[in-house]
Formats: sequence, C-alpha cells, structure tokens
Amino acid sequence: MSTLRALSRFIGMVLFALAVIFAVGDIARYVADDVIRFSTIAEIAQTTGLGAALFTGSSATAAVIGTWPFSITAAVVGSLFLILGRKPRGLRRRALL
Repeated sequence: MSTLRALSRFIGMVLFALAVIFAVGDIARYVADDVIRFSTIAEIAQTTGLGAALFTGSSATAAVIGTWPFSITAAVVGSLFLILGRKPRGLRRRALL
C-alpha cells in the first residue's frame, strides 16, 4: 500500500470518527432539548480554538462554510478521502483471456 493511500485512508477514518462523535452529541442535545439543531463548523472552531478567526467574517465563503453542520460535512469529506485511498481496480484476468 502506498504511503499516500494509507494517509488518505487514515484521514478519512479520523474524519468519520469525528462525524460520529459530533452526531452523537447532536442527538443527545435533541433528546435533552427536544429541538433539532446541528453543531456548525464555526461553533466547533470557536469551542476548540482552532481556526476560530477564520469564520468571524474574513470572507463570505468562509462565513457560509461556517454555517454547515459539522457532523455531515466531516462524514462527506471523510468518505471522499476513503474513496481516494482505496485500492485501484485492476483488470480481471478472465477478461484478458
């Protein structure tokens, strides 16, 4: 397995794990408050302190991305990394014969 494929699969699995963790948190908040509300990327950035200044109004694109639900976005990006890191499909031997 090449290093880039392994790194891509590792990043994809970490993003999937984060998506599950924050989805469980969103579900717990729904059970407690009886209101469906997703944690946004900007909220997570402010809570962790990682990249909080990026979503405060530096650009319109970053402001829009900051409103996306974190768990769904992490799952989609994680699946893209997993697809990029999959084993390449080879030709079948029987198709060549």
